[in-house]
Amino acid sequence: MPMIDVYATAGTFADKHRLAADLAAAVMAVEQVPDIPMFRQNTAAFVHELPAGDLSNVDGGSNYVRVQVLTNAGALDRG
Repeated sequence: MPMIDVYATAGTFADKHRLAADLAAAVMAVEQVPDIPMFRQNTAAFVHELPAGDLSNVDGGSNYVRVQVLTNAGALDRG
């Protein structure tokens, strides 16, 4: 089943639960899977909060968000 992981510095998102639910619903819609309990209960998003200092570019900037989508091959290529 499709899953989304979001990584960001703690405090980036005000409502992590709402974000996770919205992202799970979005990937389900993009994959065009039937809106049935099996898919609703197995499509998920995870918001990972990293402590300050655990995320950086070469210059020391940490205002980044990483989004990783795990899905079957070709699922996000549908027209």
